[in-house]
Amino acid sequence: MDTALIGREHSVRMLRSRLERARASHGGLVLVTGEAGIGKTSLVRSAVDEERERGGMLVVRGTCWDSDSTPGFWPWTQAVRSLRRGASAGEWEEAVTAAGGALSVLLGDGTGTGEALRFELFDAVTTLLTVLSQRRPVTVVLEDLHWADAASLSLLEFTAQHTWFERLLVIGTYRDVEVQRPDHPLRPLLPRLAAKATTLALTGLTPPQVAELVARTVGARPDAAMTAGMFARTGGNPYFVEETARLWSVGQPVAAVAPGVRAVVHRRLALLGQPAVRLLGAAAVLGRRFERRTLARTAGTPEAVTTGLLGEAVAAGLLESAADAYVFTHDLVRETLYDGLAEDRLRHLHAAAVRALRDTAGAGDRARPTDLARHAYFAGPDLDADEAVDILVAAARHAVSRLASEEAVAHYRRALERLGTGDPRRHVLLALDLGAELQLLGEHERSWLVYEDAAALASGTGDAGLVGRVALTLHHADGRGDGTGLKTRALREAHRALVPGPRPAADESGAGPVDAPDAGPVDEVARRVVAAARAAGDDDALHLGLWARLHAVWAPGTAAQRVHVAGELMEVSRRRADVWMEHLAASMRWVALLEQDDPRFLRQFSDMVAGADACGLPRTSMISVIDRSVVYAFMGRFPEADDLLAQTLALSGTHANYYQYFIGHHRWALALLQGRFPEAEQAHRAMRGQDHLYTQVLTGITALEQDATPHGPAPWSEGGSSDDSVLERGIAPLRVRLQAQSAAASRDPVRCEQAHAVLEPYRGQWLVSLFGWDIGGPAALWSGVLHAAEERWEAAVRDLTTAERSADRLHARPWSVRARTELARALLARAGPDDTNRAATLLRDTEAEARELGMTHIVERARRLLPSPTPLPQVSQAEREFVRNGAVWRLRYAGRTVHVPDAKGLADLHTLLGRPGQEVPALRLLYPDSAHLAGAAGALGSDMVLDEEAKTRYRQRLELLDEEIDRAAVRGDGHTAAEYGREREALLAELRKAAGLAGRSRRLGDETDRARKNVTARIRDTLRRLRDHHPELASHLQAAVSTGAMCRYAPDREVRWRL
Repeated sequence: MDTALIGREHSVRMLRSRLERARASHGGLVLVTGEAGIGKTSLVRSAVDEERERGGMLVVRGTCWDSDSTPGFWPWTQAVRSLRRGASAGEWEEAVTAAGGALSVLLGDGTGTGEALRFELFDAVTTLLTVLSQRRPVTVVLEDLHWADAASLSLLEFTAQHTWFERLLVIGTYRDVEVQRPDHPLRPLLPRLAAKATTLALTGLTPPQVAELVARTVGARPDAAMTAGMFARTGGNPYFVEETARLWSVGQPVAAVAPGVRAVVHRRLALLGQPAVRLLGAAAVLGRRFERRTLARTAGTPEAVTTGLLGEAVAAGLLESAADAYVFTHDLVRETLYDGLAEDRLRHLHAAAVRALRDTAGAGDRARPTDLARHAYFAGPDLDADEAVDILVAAARHAVSRLASEEAVAHYRRALERLGTGDPRRHVLLALDLGAELQLLGEHERSWLVYEDAAALASGTGDAGLVGRVALTLHHADGRGDGTGLKTRALREAHRALVPGPRPAADESGAGPVDAPDAGPVDEVARRVVAAARAAGDDDALHLGLWARLHAVWAPGTAAQRVHVAGELMEVSRRRADVWMEHLAASMRWVALLEQDDPRFLRQFSDMVAGADACGLPRTSMISVIDRSVVYAFMGRFPEADDLLAQTLALSGTHANYYQYFIGHHRWALALLQGRFPEAEQAHRAMRGQDHLYTQVLTGITALEQDATPHGPAPWSEGGSSDDSVLERGIAPLRVRLQAQSAAASRDPVRCEQAHAVLEPYRGQWLVSLFGWDIGGPAALWSGVLHAAEERWEAAVRDLTTAERSADRLHARPWSVRARTELARALLARAGPDDTNRAATLLRDTEAEARELGMTHIVERARRLLPSPTPLPQVSQAEREFVRNGAVWRLRYAGRTVHVPDAKGLADLHTLLGRPGQEVPALRLLYPDSAHLAGAAGALGSDMVLDEEAKTRYRQRLELLDEEIDRAAVRGDGHTAAEYGREREALLAELRKAAGLAGRSRRLGDETDRARKNVTARIRDTLRRLRDHHPELASHLQAAVSTGAMCRYAPDREVRWRL
């Protein structure tokens, strides 16, 4: 096969097989079809040239010509003349004698007319070919049959029909898209001919084949994006590809159109009537793909007429159709049409396209905002400027939601261009949005140039609120690129404009009090912006003010305040239909709840994930994936966290300078938490090249986690970013952790005392840094470690026990394992009564759970802590645990320990386990409070109020739903959590209605019977759920516990429990 042919392997094999058959036995007719430039001639030439080189076959050629002056039978005349030149004298004499005198018509030696002579000519040509093929195989190639006269096609049909069994192969080529025109004179003839032929229909090359052809044409292979562009423009047409590649190789843009290509396109368009060409011009404005209804409205043409004209274009091969959608076969066709439109008509059509797209918009068409924006911009003065700006801004925000920041920047720039300076306030707000997107792209210097213009324009308006919004936006921006100190100047100006009262004088440098890394002035400005926005009902300004306050107050001890602010920000975002900001505020809210050691963070987290799943926007999906990875790592679900981290990297690929700054930190934190220290080191090295502001902090923590002493400066000698107090306060907990760990490692009393002081504001909280990207354990863990370093064992045991319970309460298994390891270490050192046994139990449980989590470094630490040479006492198989720690139960049985959330059935079982063999009334389990029990006992035999019973059942169902929502959140099942959440809201609504019954009583049932039913149901439900967590324990309790009016735990042998 000719290696110059790309993507034609099948066609070459077919054609070669027909040539081989013609040599051996008989030939036939082969038709090769396709548009101009598709490679018909190249295919046929490569095949017949091989046959010529082999020898023994007579190959002749005839070509049709597009001219009214071309004589009839012209391709056959050329072919017969070629036969005369190619045959030997003897072969020719024999064949001509057999054919008779009618051949003289083709050879120019005679004339004649009439049907009789026509038949004689057909028979003569057929006889000539037959006689020659009996001496040696013959191949006749007739090219461009779409330009042939009808008589030539009739002769071809006659010859093909009468020479089928001869060693004669006839190959014809034609452009099928031209013959399919309704007015083409050969349209009735060629289908009849094709029925007798083998047809090879050539189509465009695939993108990889396009790349290969470009490489062979110009010696350089295009990248994937360039290949995709060339494919879209050329449709894979080899001629178009080669011409485009040659332009590209000499520095011309791919959008350039070679003269030869343009001529081919114009020739194709000339086949259509003027109405169809005019309609295609309007279609070219809509883009490569368009809908019939949209085109009809844009062009102002009735839909029936539009359908007919589009049918002509499809028949000409200029369009492809699928239902109501049409696609230009080549961008080159569309661009040639577009370039031929006058400027005024272009603007008119773009403006018409805006109206048409709005009339025919589909709700699920995500491309619509981008299409509208393109038409709005190019419509120029033919479309109202305010309307154009609205469209461009909507497209920018749509692009932002899809993480397409480059596209958003382009839309914002065009919106500002169309807006001009007629509306300074709107210009400032759009410029702030543009600057934010430039920051996401890492184009810091360009972003600060935009911010500089926005700040100057805002100052000139005299609008204090607008100046405040500029200052707050700039305060949260990355300071890199702010070469003029604009961030500080803008805040100072806003503070002067919004906050009344005397101000301290500036120092010699002109810097005032707002230059300090203190959130106070920022919060003051934010409060003023929020108050003004509330008074004016301006949700846009309120949103910005609340967002600024959320960051301004970010500091130790402010988590409760942030929960409130984030909640209000969620409400404002819902009013603004801002799904992205609502999602982000929900993320900030669960972070603040976790920081407060509040297990309700799981419900907020679950609601956030469910919301992201429901809206389906790429931007919210990415934040959801990030948060799930962080929370799953926090819970010890490391494989899932790793998978989600990989998804995060894929989703954030276009934001390497922003999101990946934090993603790199999360990769480090995730590896460090599980003890994958080589991976943590690798992530840390990668972060050093990303302008991280706190790499020495991570260096120290990484070393300390490996039981090594960190090298380099002391933790507080590494300065933070002087121009970004938000980030500095965001990483403060990391610094606190390092100070506590390094002080404990040094055992220096002074350093330990200093570390206690910086930990104090975090008492009862978790160390959460970087807005939730880093969760550094409960503060009680590090204070306990410090106390242990100081050999203050009582305080160490107290704080480490608190840390363990906190981790269990929040389902943070890795941190629970870590806290238990440190607690065991402290117990062994304290050596009080039963401390050794308690430490042994902790260490063995810790080792088992750490192994399950893949935390091998904790497994090794637990083993090393076992005293030598006398090992810790083995935990007796008879020892069992059924212990409640706050909202979590710790259950141990058959050598396995699990932690499960609180439920009433667990409390019932706890009571029964404490009274083995004794019968306990169900009433006592239902009402463990004695006063309540006495009241219930007085009601024995009487009927209770149905309304109160209904309310009780409602409450029980609500408690069960709360448990299910928490469990779903732990599993990361946002959909299930949302379903339970909806049921919970419905029940609450019914309960509120039921509360208005004015105390009317309906007496029904027996209290003892109700107690029996309720206690039995909740114990059974607990055992059912326990089977998923600890099947051995569930089976034991199922066999040993009986329920009814009297309940009992009666195992078949004595079992000791630690309760």
